[in-house]
Amino acid sequence: MTRDARQFRLRTHVSRDFLQSAALFRNAHLVVWEYVSNGLQYVDGRTPPVVRVRLEENRKKISIKDNGRGMDAADLENFFVMHGENLERKAGRIGRGMFGTGKSAAFGIADRLVLSTTKDGKRTKVSLCRADIEAMSDGSEIPVKTIEREVPVAEQNGTLVEIEQIALPKLDQRPVIVWIEKHLAHWPHHVTVWVNNHQCQYVPPTAIRTVSSVPEGEFATKLGPCTLTLSVAARPLSDNERGVSIFSNGVWHETTLAGAAEKEMSNYIFGEIDIPKLDKDKSPVAPFDMSRSMQLNPANEVVQAAFAFINIHFEKLRKELAAEEKTRRASEEAKQLARQADEIAKLINDDFSEFRTLVTKVRAKARGAVDLGESEPTGTTADDDFIFGNQEPAETIRPTGEPGATGDGGANGDQPRNLNPEVAPGGQNDPKKGKTVGGKEGGRRKPQGGFSIHFRPVGAERDRAEYQADGRQILINLDHPQFKAALGSGDVHDPVFLRLAYEVAFSEYALALAFELDSRGHFAEINDALYEVRTTLNRVARRAATLYEASR
Repeated sequence: MTRDARQFRLRTHVSRDFLQSAALFRNAHLVVWEYVSNGLQYVDGRTPPVVRVRLEENRKKISIKDNGRGMDAADLENFFVMHGENLERKAGRIGRGMFGTGKSAAFGIADRLVLSTTKDGKRTKVSLCRADIEAMSDGSEIPVKTIEREVPVAEQNGTLVEIEQIALPKLDQRPVIVWIEKHLAHWPHHVTVWVNNHQCQYVPPTAIRTVSSVPEGEFATKLGPCTLTLSVAARPLSDNERGVSIFSNGVWHETTLAGAAEKEMSNYIFGEIDIPKLDKDKSPVAPFDMSRSMQLNPANEVVQAAFAFINIHFEKLRKELAAEEKTRRASEEAKQLARQADEIAKLINDDFSEFRTLVTKVRAKARGAVDLGESEPTGTTADDDFIFGNQEPAETIRPTGEPGATGDGGANGDQPRNLNPEVAPGGQNDPKKGKTVGGKEGGRRKPQGGFSIHFRPVGAERDRAEYQADGRQILINLDHPQFKAALGSGDVHDPVFLRLAYEVAFSEYALALAFELDSRGHFAEINDALYEVRTTLNRVARRAATLYEASR
């Protein structure tokens, strides 16, 4: 058949398509999980999946090695087809692979990918460089360099992915571990993943109540057969734990709080629902895309029905919990514990306020120095912003803010110049020309003020205390055997109980303060963090001397 020269045809520019897909993987944890999940999914039937991740900061390199089934030359040909048909799905084995973008993930953060894979005693090794991709400016196919091709070896099946020449300023293993553990919470089978010397493990919250619901009527028509399971945790849940996880055929797509993110007791609810119909949906408005954003498309009809169904049952349970919590707080013992918690929190926040004031002044006076060490992570500040105002005592650090779009160190028009004076917290005798406002963290308003203390029975197997960073809450576990023994047959005014509560709260505060500082790059090495914890404990212990006298 001859081609009609007048016929318009849809084509793709391979190198641009490849790099635009790569741009979806903006940080190390997204990239690492893309290859880790492949290693976990594509395994021989009876092989327990094991993946080892190595982050090498000094070499700007990440390695991901798995014991999966590996790939031969034919498999690699398919692997390097952009948006190609997933062979697992074609064979009826549904998994997370749908869009064929994984091969581009490394180039979201790096310039070179080396892939060595062994299958049935034969090893093939290939490499791909950004320079080779960019060189194909005419849109032609991109050559992949073959280093070895089906060389006979005495090796087990598996694949080694090496991501080299990484452009990120820092390779931090913490967000990589957190992201992997968050996904392992929803992985359908037992797997093993190591990041450097840390074994990633997810410990699910302890559920004290579980309820299940199935769609009926119109919901059943739109969602198909599925079951929503909601559980109540014994303690407040972190951002990574709370909410309802939405799956489709075992693939996790989003976790939602059903519009109740800021409502009372919503942080005690977790659950899941698997909706196979999402995976099969072929409507023009797709339920999800290839960006791995962990967000469903609210414009899709099935997604809309899912959110509505979850919201109804989530809200019903949340309101029940809120009513129960109101009753609990009304009890006399709860009131006494709340008073003790407030007294401890006041002491801690007095210390935190002075510490924050000192740090603010030091940083303010240091601005403009040549070497200030590492900068703050984007989107965060060391604490709540303290700005020019008329609410709190303050001293003037600069008469006219920091340089903005104009002046020395201008921001090239990105930020307007701040014409108000720059201030730092002052003493009682200083004029009221400052105020504290909540900064932003991860796109959300941060809680203003300091730390809060809460006594809760959250299970004998849990730690004595936990720090909830998103709300600066210190949770003291009344079910812990040490607290049970300290309380005995007495009440919450028992000196043994009170002294234990003080010690646990102060220790958790010291660790929490070190955590807050470390998350902002404050420490160069572990000894600095240990010194800060020891210093904080000593400082707070001196402040608390009067509390110990009162509990005799």
